[in-house]
Amino acid sequence: MRLSEVKEWPRQIRQGIKRLIEWFPIIWNDRHWDYFYIFIVLRHKLHLTEQLIRHHGHHVKHIEDADKIKRCVMILDRLIKDEYHENAFRNHDKKWGEPEFEFTDSTDYSDCYALHIKHENVNTREDKHLERKEFRRLMNKPEELKKQDIDMLFDYMKKHIQTWWD
Repeated sequence: MRLSEVKEWPRQIRQGIKRLIEWFPIIWNDRHWDYFYIFIVLRHKLHLTEQLIRHHGHHVKHIEDADKIKRCVMILDRLIKDEYHENAFRNHDKKWGEPEFEFTDSTDYSDCYALHIKHENVNTREDKHLERKEFRRLMNKPEELKKQDIDMLFDYMKKHIQTWWD
């Protein structure tokens, strides 16, 4: 082992402890059963990288690269927040009213319940028909929006990740 490597130990130990502190809450809360946690870990890593490149980058386009990484962080924020259902149904609920759920005994099966969804602004059969039609049209929208963000994130990273460092 060279003397120059030994002289680096105090600095490496300080940096290692700093990284442990930065990562501790993320690792502590990590679970292995859901893609959600992969998004959390990736978001944290990209956020730290974006901050490093933005404030300490020394290559010509370091601010542009930090902005590209920030874009990925923002997409990950949307994925982690997971408000796709709320966003897809916001106008529907504004138009028809917030849904109210009512469970009644099923007339077809003895040990089952029937779910009835009521909306304040559904007053006629025509309203009910239109609301149901709109509801069915929107049912797949949240998953489509989430898939669109996942595709955008990974396509963008695939295109740019190797250029973020000098």
